[in-house]
Amino acid sequence: MVPVFRLKPFSSYKLRLLATNDIGDSSPSKDTEAVTTLQDVPDEPPVILTVKPTTTTSVLVQWKRPSDESVNGVLVGYRLYYRELPVNTTASTAAETMATKNNSTSALITAKSTFKTVSSSSLTEFELTQLKKFRRYQVVMASYNIIGESPPSLPMEVSVGEAAPSVAPQSISAVASSPNMLELTWDTPPPETQNGLIQGYKIHYWERERQNETDEVTVVFVPDTSARLANLSSYTHYMLTLAAFNTAGDGPPSEPRGARTQQSAPSPPAFLNFSEVSGNSLNVSWGAPASPNGQLEGYKVVYQPTTPVQGVSKVVTVEVKGSWQRWLKVQDLTRGVTYAFSVQARTVALGPPLQANISAQPLQGTPGSPMGMSITKSSSSLALHWTEGEAGAGPISGYVVEARPSDEGVWDSFIRLLPPSSRSASVPMERLRSGISYEFRVIAINRYGYGEPSSPSTALAALSERPFYEEWWFLLVMALISLILILVLVFTLLLHGHGTKYKACSTGKHLSTVEESVTLDNGGFTALELNSRTLNSKNSFLKKNGTRSPPRPSPGGLHYSDEDICNNYNGAVLTESTTLTEKPNEVSESELTDSDYEDEQPKHSFVNHYMSDPTYYNSWKRQPKGLKGTPGPAGGPFAYEDCVVAAAAAAAAAAVAAGAGDGEPYYQTVVTQHSAGGAYTPTGQPALTHVNPNTNPPGSRTPLTGFSSFV
Repeated sequence: MVPVFRLKPFSSYKLRLLATNDIGDSSPSKDTEAVTTLQDVPDEPPVILTVKPTTTTSVLVQWKRPSDESVNGVLVGYRLYYRELPVNTTASTAAETMATKNNSTSALITAKSTFKTVSSSSLTEFELTQLKKFRRYQVVMASYNIIGESPPSLPMEVSVGEAAPSVAPQSISAVASSPNMLELTWDTPPPETQNGLIQGYKIHYWERERQNETDEVTVVFVPDTSARLANLSSYTHYMLTLAAFNTAGDGPPSEPRGARTQQSAPSPPAFLNFSEVSGNSLNVSWGAPASPNGQLEGYKVVYQPTTPVQGVSKVVTVEVKGSWQRWLKVQDLTRGVTYAFSVQARTVALGPPLQANISAQPLQGTPGSPMGMSITKSSSSLALHWTEGEAGAGPISGYVVEARPSDEGVWDSFIRLLPPSSRSASVPMERLRSGISYEFRVIAINRYGYGEPSSPSTALAALSERPFYEEWWFLLVMALISLILILVLVFTLLLHGHGTKYKACSTGKHLSTVEESVTLDNGGFTALELNSRTLNSKNSFLKKNGTRSPPRPSPGGLHYSDEDICNNYNGAVLTESTTLTEKPNEVSESELTDSDYEDEQPKHSFVNHYMSDPTYYNSWKRQPKGLKGTPGPAGGPFAYEDCVVAAAAAAAAAAVAAGAGDGEPYYQTVVTQHSAGGAYTPTGQPALTHVNPNTNPPGSRTPLTGFSSFV
């Protein structure tokens, strides 16, 4: 057995043997089983980072874990040794402190210190409580495993009695005062949270997008509660926190606050390039500035010839609005002249310019001009035709078509790029302005740039005038005519409707045979009704002629047919015809006015009145059929059916016989008719005349203009 030395504690090893002699070593033997050495006390203590008072009687100790190689086993935990230092430090105390700092002995720490055990190897902080106010303490640490403790760490001293502020500064405000400066203001923490005398404030600030790269700290001492952060970047968003501190340490930081510095002039554009250079035009482009320092509003492009052209040096300034467009097509240059270009970016102010010179002529190696330029016109497009010219130093990669209105004279790109095999192009009429003549030309392109343009084509008008029926005024006229025709048609229909109404209601001449004739067997029933016009005309007649109004008939003066009437007559259409004969009675000789006459009208119809009386309900007598009517006097216009005239004649004869003894001079026969459409009273008839059986022959009848008041 041979001992093996200088192994690490708590480490696994495998062994193998080699035999040796004067010639050399033999091959190694097989590996042995893995063997782990025993544990040993840790070689290194933890490293104390801070000892910060948290209250007036406690401190917070924070440390760093020792390395795994130095633990020499399984780390169980830590021990914190602390002791109170005397107020007046003597020489012996100083010597003890120096010895402890030099780690020459640990007996002084273990003998004169109190310790706290932290039984967890994963913790990295611990709070020592129940300390004395306004005393100074010394703190050391050691790590331990099951074998023992490590050497002690370097001691740390802390004053107990004052604690770091427990609350951050209040009411923090950050305002940009210039493109490179922020002004900060704040209030002190509440007095009960200061835990001592505040000595000042620490301001941490950084660019929001680059915190790790731009983090900086500014310290402000009391009594100031404001500060200025200078030398900042323009139009940049900054974040910042504040923390108060005293002799015990720093308080907690505030919540991050943000502020953006003001805008300033931008840096120059990143680059300046020229392309599509021909004898009289080119395209200039540029890059965005590396430091915009604000919101880009646009660019300013200035170009002028480096030497006067025909004694004139023309300076052209173009304002390009917006930050998205970073190119400009420059026209109307003089062939072979060198121009100086400068481009400036603009925010609240113009930045420094970026300058470059360019000669207005095709570059060496570019293609020649296409040949045989021609143009033809169709109804919907223009067709361009050309032939290939010289290819230049490289093959042709494509063609560009330029156009200009003949009245403006400025060429502009119309078709950006055509394949190199193209020999024609179609221009839709919709892309051109109507009635404007255009000229076209073609430019060949290779890898060296734009070549010479072809000769301009013949000027052709884009579109002919539109036909008159597509013009707005024609459409407007047609709309107005249509509106007038609609109005005339509506007016004609209204007039026709009114004419039909009055034709049916004006006179009896226009009545149909069905409306004029009513027989006793046709199911009709005479309804005695009177409209306001008939009443007014009758009253007027009675006043003028001094005659009396016919009285309300008595039941004895009426003769009915024995045909039973409808059993439910109450405003409905009746189905029987009735001839009524009225015997006038004596009435007052005083004249009645229209209003009085209207007030005396019955509240219900005559027929309804007698229909409600059972005495007269079955007293109807059927009129004899086969009665024939005779024409009216002098062949007048009022011709009635036979049954109606016969009934009238019979009623008149009965009236004469009945009135002979009473001495009445005449009887008046009233005949009305009822149809499904309601009671109808003819208008426009002659004035009422008296019926005299001695003068009027039987069967004749004088037309009536009204009815008795009982209707």
